[in-house]
Amino acid sequence: MADVERWTQWGRCFMVAWVLFAVPTAVAILASGFQPPQEAAAFGFAVWGAVWAWIWLRAAGRNHHAEVVGLAAITVILTMFALIQPSPGGTFLVFAFIVAGACFPLRRALWIMGGLSLLQLAIAVIRLTDLATVVNNLINSILVGGVGVGARLLWQSYRELMAAREEIARLAVSEERLRFSRDLHDLLGQSLAVLVLKSELVAKQVPADTDESARQELRDLARVARKSLNDVREAAAGYRRPSLSMEIGNARNALRAAGIGLLVEDTLGRVAAEQDSGLAWCLREGVTNVLKHSGAKKCVLRLSRVDGNATLELVDDGRGAAALDGGGVGLIGLRERVEVAGGKFEVGTEPEAGVCLRLILPAGLAAPSELYVG
Repeated sequence: MADVERWTQWGRCFMVAWVLFAVPTAVAILASGFQPPQEAAAFGFAVWGAVWAWIWLRAAGRNHHAEVVGLAAITVILTMFALIQPSPGGTFLVFAFIVAGACFPLRRALWIMGGLSLLQLAIAVIRLTDLATVVNNLINSILVGGVGVGARLLWQSYRELMAAREEIARLAVSEERLRFSRDLHDLLGQSLAVLVLKSELVAKQVPADTDESARQELRDLARVARKSLNDVREAAAGYRRPSLSMEIGNARNALRAAGIGLLVEDTLGRVAAEQDSGLAWCLREGVTNVLKHSGAKKCVLRLSRVDGNATLELVDDGRGAAALDGGGVGLIGLRERVEVAGGKFEVGTEPEAGVCLRLILPAGLAAPSELYVG
């Protein structure tokens, strides 16, 4: 995300540079004479420029309360200018429209721009501005505010795109780790298993008068081969076994990149390693199905403990069980592994909701390898 932050800083500096639009007006005011009214107007422009720079460098996108304060300050200052300055009058408020469009969520920005439009009309009535100028200024302000809204939406999409690219890269690494663990277990593990069996068989078939040192060498060979086989199995299991906390973070990032909100209700507490990894695998498969099939906007993950058993519920507000037509193959495999481990697995449609995936894993799983192979 380094590129995103760098472009964010460039964007902030670009918006600060908009203060240059006020320079010609300030120069024209001072050129008319250095009387108290002109000096007060120039000072007001300086205050406006400072507030404008503060909004984009410190407030925008960082502190919502500061954004509200900054918008209010900009609006008050520009309203004063619009009332006392002979010309161009209401066009000053266009800067408030920019702040509203770029700093606030879409619906709120539209309400704020509606209020600013009414304020601009009120100023035009007070100043007895002609109708053509009023319409021209109002259209200009609304369109510029719309540009601010579009810039905000575009920037949000860009950040989500970059987050999705990072998530895809992380998943690619995860898939490569899984592929490596399969190859390590299937190829090297099988060879070592054969080596263990052969060495034990040779140790049993050596003649009775064989030197004891030769027998010891054979026993050492079988022991080393058996230890190597166990090390390979543990390494493969370590590559393949995720943690629940890590998968919750991964699920949150993947769903956010797809525009799906995730609410986590966790009362589970600490669980055994087998339960933790089993829940992580189930959550990964459930989130994959939400991303592929649900068309949901939000998703709720509930983790709890009942009589020592770990319970996971994943509910979305998507299309329901019909969304799994032609899909859900991963859920079938997940059901088989959970049931082999002695757990319970259910998939159904919630009333007024989408798919509900629910599973229970007992405190003592049948065998970790039975749940994680596949």
